[in-house]
Amino acid sequence: MNVTLHKDRSGIWSRAQRRCDLKSWQRLWLVTGGAYLLMLVATGWLLMPERRQVDKAMVFAVTEEARRYDGLAFVGDSPEKIFEAARTQGYGPWIAQVRKAYRIGREGDGGFDRIGREYRQAVETLTSRRLKLSGWLFVAWAVPMGGLYAMGSLIGWIRQGRS
Repeated sequence: MNVTLHKDRSGIWSRAQRRCDLKSWQRLWLVTGGAYLLMLVATGWLLMPERRQVDKAMVFAVTEEARRYDGLAFVGDSPEKIFEAARTQGYGPWIAQVRKAYRIGREGDGGFDRIGREYRQAVETLTSRRLKLSGWLFVAWAVPMGGLYAMGSLIGWIRQGRS
């Protein structure tokens, strides 16, 4: 076994450190950064917008619009049952059926058109909203971890000058 020794400024011989050896504060930083990253990934998983949420919001908006014309529309139906019916029939045919069932004629065109525009916009911006959230989560990780690393480096530099 080969051991490389070197003499430091105080004249003490010690084993030469390998380049990949981490100082204790760097190991602590890695563990802390990993734990914090896992927390942010879990948070992102919970907050990430999904297509199903957009679809449910549209179905809810349609039921609310139908209630404007018939106050008893969808009374007694569970929201999940309504959503499944809309999803299996297709949203366009389901909306047409709702309008026919509750006798919503041309006077409802404005409200249903608005719902359709908002739905299309929400679907089109879904990817950009996901990227935006991912970017904010990365910043939420990088800024504190960069600050911690800088503090650890500064403290290590100060301690190194003392010995």
